[in-house]
Amino acid sequence: MTTPVPILQTCFSRSWGGLELQALEVTHQIGQRGYPVTLACCSASRLASEAKARGLQVVEYAVSGYFHPATIWRLSRYIRTSKFRIIHCQHSRDLSVVVPAADLSGIAPKILLSKRVGSYVGKRDPLHRYTYSRVARVLAISEVIHRNVLETTPMLPGRVITLHDAIDAEEFSPASGNGNRVRAGFGYTKKNIVVGFVGRFSPGKGHEDLLRAAAEVVRIRPNVRFLVAGEASAGEEAYEREIRHLCTSLGIDGAVTFAGFRRDIPDVMAAFDLLAFPSHAESFGVVLIEAMAMELPVVATNCDGVLDIVVGGETGLYVPPRESAELASALLRLIDDPALRRRLGLAGRKRVLELFDRRTQIDRLERIYAEVLAEPST
Repeated sequence: MTTPVPILQTCFSRSWGGLELQALEVTHQIGQRGYPVTLACCSASRLASEAKARGLQVVEYAVSGYFHPATIWRLSRYIRTSKFRIIHCQHSRDLSVVVPAADLSGIAPKILLSKRVGSYVGKRDPLHRYTYSRVARVLAISEVIHRNVLETTPMLPGRVITLHDAIDAEEFSPASGNGNRVRAGFGYTKKNIVVGFVGRFSPGKGHEDLLRAAAEVVRIRPNVRFLVAGEASAGEEAYEREIRHLCTSLGIDGAVTFAGFRRDIPDVMAAFDLLAFPSHAESFGVVLIEAMAMELPVVATNCDGVLDIVVGGETGLYVPPRESAELASALLRLIDDPALRRRLGLAGRKRVLELFDRRTQIDRLERIYAEVLAEPST
């Protein structure tokens, strides 16, 4: 776009994970490109506080569920007075508020939706036909989500695009992190091989599979340590307690460190020798591209959006979901073969630079914005 136009990014989610982090990053990056950008999010949410800490323009609304007539009216007035030309929804449920608010505003902004989670319910009823008729583009973060959108919504194929989530390949690079500081902080020595895991405590992320694999790995290679970074989102605290209890019951407390939420992820990843990604189902997996950008080999489940990222035998090793014995076997293969770890790591960073660098993603997003702005309003 020649002249930057006002853009509203929305993410009415109270959770704090990959989806919300991507919403924050896209908002920040678009602002860095010179666009007047505002992030609309839930009142008193973690996303709101993180966005404010970055100095972003934030508006907060009380949104939960699908029916919000007062919020729709308030948002419509804000859209009209701010003269937003584009509204980019980062969460599917945002559409139930954004679409009617945009219609009430009287200025017909273009609406886009980044689709990060698949749906198992058909959305071709009259309400969803109305909602999706106002969406200029759906940006699916992986091929599996792209197919899911076409299967479950009334969107025309030409209006659905795959646009992978991305990372800053300079922030996540072999030279960017201070792994020695992190390793020393956790008491690791040069004799320790560190298997890393990064992700919030949420059912389906595979923490239990990782711990059962860890028990087998440590039995065979006592020098291996497992470093688990991440915290539970609201409502998922019971799952975290279950995982910590499982660790104790398996007798591997001495080999597993739960690091909690960390802001220094590049440093944490620099402390890893390899990354485990045992998710049962994943629409994409930003942690994988972060690790690959840092030249870490990965062991990942061969499911869903992971297939867009990892090339089996070239940038990492695949294992089936929920198979802790196979996960342990793959981890041991990499633990015992430093040359293989190095080869996979180098190939992983090359793949990230080609496909998942944020600069390339934002360049493409700008082109998509220009494309929809050039289209006549319907």
